[in-house]
Amino acid sequence: MDPSLLEIIGSAVSSARGQGLGVEEQRDAAEAVLLAMVPSLTPSIANLVVEQLYPFIGDRDMGGIAAL
Repeated sequence: MDPSLLEIIGSAVSSARGQGLGVEEQRDAAEAVLLAMVPSLTPSIANLVVEQLYPFIGDRDMGGIAAL
């Protein structure tokens, strides 16, 4: 089964945080991973997806919605 967009972005953000990257770098990392894993996406769509889902992932480590 393919991972969900939330899982892809969440994993990228988690890795970026583990490297000590800031919010913008976390978003950039998530976009890059998303583009690599879903080649049919354009950069602008990947940016939009990350923009929409990041707030849920941003709270993930603190028990937010994405921690489900």
